[in-house]
Amino acid sequence: MYICLKIIESHFSSLEDPRSSRNQRHPFMTLIATSLLAVLCGIDSFSGMQDFVEMHREALKKYFDFPSGVPSHDTYQRLWDNLFPNQFRECFGAFVESLQKITSDIMNIDGKTIRNSSSNKLFHSVSAWCHKNKMVFAQEKVNEKSNEIKAIPKMLKLLDLENKIITIDAMGAQRDMCQQIVERKGDYVISLKDQGTLFEDVKLFLSELNNHEFINENNDKGHGRIEQRVAVVSHHTKRLNDIHQWPGLKSIGRITSTVLRKGKESKDTRYYISSKLLSAFELNEIARQHWGIENQLHWGLDVVFNEDKACIRNDCVTENLDILRKWALTILHKAKNKPENSIKSIMRKHSMSFKHLIHCVNTILHA
Repeated sequence: MYICLKIIESHFSSLEDPRSSRNQRHPFMTLIATSLLAVLCGIDSFSGMQDFVEMHREALKKYFDFPSGVPSHDTYQRLWDNLFPNQFRECFGAFVESLQKITSDIMNIDGKTIRNSSSNKLFHSVSAWCHKNKMVFAQEKVNEKSNEIKAIPKMLKLLDLENKIITIDAMGAQRDMCQQIVERKGDYVISLKDQGTLFEDVKLFLSELNNHEFINENNDKGHGRIEQRVAVVSHHTKRLNDIHQWPGLKSIGRITSTVLRKGKESKDTRYYISSKLLSAFELNEIARQHWGIENQLHWGLDVVFNEDKACIRNDCVTENLDILRKWALTILHKAKNKPENSIKSIMRKHSMSFKHLIHCVNTILHA
């Protein structure tokens, strides 16, 4: 059995080594690959990467070259400090796409801020997450959350939108953005924020019972709570189109969520617009899947990799490690072939058994 270094090299061959020739004591791909293996074991620091190689040096020597011994934590830090994030992001996208094409017709787009990522301005990025594949297919860095409006159209250009449903929160309620999705033969489902005349008109229209063409009720129980989600949808959008001239608008909807937890009840109501003729059942399912990017991607990065607690101030290294964690999370999700196998459980087994780690990586890369 051999680790798929050649596969990694093929996807990262365009990645430029930022080190000067006199500082290249360790092979470039050895540093990239051992960083990934360390993160797959739950390592969240550069000193941890050094410890990982030191503890598994004999086993790693079967797969990688270490002409100058174990790379120091400073070596790893300098590499990830100076690696070009744009290049690494593009290589990561090609790598992910080679593992699996998008098989779901629903793609969720949302942003995340890494806390403690800067003393002045926090690192923020927008990701395109496929719920069914459990994979990030594109990512774009933004200076701050308000700049998501500019970042999302750039990211949409990287994706095949044909026959895909793109879900975005209220940040996506922009005519140009919706026009871009429709022109690329995709559909959008976008939630509306409590501001603007479109929101008020959709809310007013759906307040009349006679305007509800479709109704669906969904009930969930688990994690100490009971949730009821009632969705209503209407396809009568002509008047709204006459007023707002919204690109491709065909459906409007409302979801009222009632949660009972520890004897206390809370309610939340959200309104939606879509370029697809949705049923109420479809709206309920699509809206629920949208939160998969929060529950599985963002939650995984915070809880599994301690992303929010990583006190790294350099912009380049923050973005590079964010991509590296998503690379690792992609492989871990692919390795999770049983419901009872949690991501943390797989990582623990990796840290306990190098053989288990190598088998997992080989299995995923050869799939």
